[in-house]
Amino acid sequence: MQLRYVLLVTVTIVQSLSAEKIPSNSSSSLKLNGWYPCSDYTFSDSGSTDAQNAECATYSAPLCYPGVCEAPDGVDQTVDIFVKRLPAASPKTASNIWVLEGGPGYASNGLESLMATLHQNLKGTVNVYTMDHRGTGRSTLLDCQAAQAFTSGSPGKKSIDYLEFPPLERKYGDLASFSTTSAAKDVVTLLSEVSNGEHTVIYGISYGSLLVERVIHLDPPNVVGYVMDGIATTARASNNEFPYISRIDTDAGKVGEMFLTLCAKDRSCYSHLKKPRTLTSTLQKLLVQFDKDPNSTCATIVADSEVGSEGSSASDKLREVLSALLLDPNMRNAIPPLIYRLDRCRGKDIKVLGYFFGVYGGMSSTSDDEGPYFSELLYFLIVFSEEWERPQASMSEMKQRFTDNAIAPGIYKMSPLYCAFSKEKSKACQEFNNGNYDAHGIVYKRDRYWSVSATIPRHASVLLMSSKLDVQTPVVNHRYQAGFHCHQAAD
Repeated sequence: MQLRYVLLVTVTIVQSLSAEKIPSNSSSSLKLNGWYPCSDYTFSDSGSTDAQNAECATYSAPLCYPGVCEAPDGVDQTVDIFVKRLPAASPKTASNIWVLEGGPGYASNGLESLMATLHQNLKGTVNVYTMDHRGTGRSTLLDCQAAQAFTSGSPGKKSIDYLEFPPLERKYGDLASFSTTSAAKDVVTLLSEVSNGEHTVIYGISYGSLLVERVIHLDPPNVVGYVMDGIATTARASNNEFPYISRIDTDAGKVGEMFLTLCAKDRSCYSHLKKPRTLTSTLQKLLVQFDKDPNSTCATIVADSEVGSEGSSASDKLREVLSALLLDPNMRNAIPPLIYRLDRCRGKDIKVLGYFFGVYGGMSSTSDDEGPYFSELLYFLIVFSEEWERPQASMSEMKQRFTDNAIAPGIYKMSPLYCAFSKEKSKACQEFNNGNYDAHGIVYKRDRYWSVSATIPRHASVLLMSSKLDVQTPVVNHRYQAGFHCHQAAD
């Protein structure tokens, strides 16, 4: 997150925390193992010192909250929730900030720099909290160790083998236990049993914003502010306008178009790519050329690289790598010169391009298993349960959404996975024939909060933040967030 957003969040938090205090409903029945001194940063390569100003704990939460699911007999009835905080100088009376990570599937270690910045900017006057939401990191990790799913030693190696699904159902039962609502109830529970009852602001980024919206539905006391950065949730949108992740190739394509037009406003970029040979037209011509002559020198460089999806054409790989570059604020400036050199494709260009795709491809792929804190299984579970359109669109339509855009991540390739996880009986899914395993689908039912407008509490405010160059949560997602129900000012 860029510095200006950190400063904006800081100012917003200061204003919110100065509001009138709400009485606390804090419970005394703690199920907390902690607090213990721990490092500010989980990994030593995060740019931190070895300081141990932070405190860590685990909280024992129910596997199933009432009204969400029922845990079957014979399974562990609890899950661990990892919590971390940077305490204020006077922690018992200080206000609180909770920061929630996105994904879904990412643990909180990616937010440790933000935590430290907020703590420093607010001069240690607030407690800054985070958590690994259930299913990730140091909380109970959603996996299936009995089948070694998603490891290099599993039957499907690091890809999906649907024979690994039945053990997952036997281990957890109803997978609504790992839903967004279950994670939101963890937040509310921790606010009640761990917090000091003082004013609290909750910040969520990307999927964390969906989690924040779900918390708003639950209306915990003492929360006076909610910050949603990169909106991953939409209320009251029609099915054709709902920003499902399954439609991200189209939505991200619009972001890509916007970025390409910025070349005309940049002196250096415009000096190389002037009308009628704009950056947009050059890229479109390049994609057509790659399809017409896939054996050309620069098409071969792209096709043979380790970027993008294995076995894809040069044009498809280029769409994917440009989408990945656009996603990274530090790398997106490489897009114009990359397109320029691919189009020119002369001696020096070929050397530069070979080096770039070799290095970038090596950075983008790894032969090792994923790190221990990210849960790919949880990512698929939540996305396919809450953020994928139903019924599944045909594969031809999904591919068309991708190829209609010059920059797109290639999300259409997840369609067979959705069909396997959901066991959907649609015509589009039947062509894959991958849902015939002996278990329920690895999805859960959408609950009463899904795509329902939340009511902003009278004592709280909501700040929505977005970027026009956000590929993961495009601005199209935010248009319908005005669907929040607000109390009239007279109240």
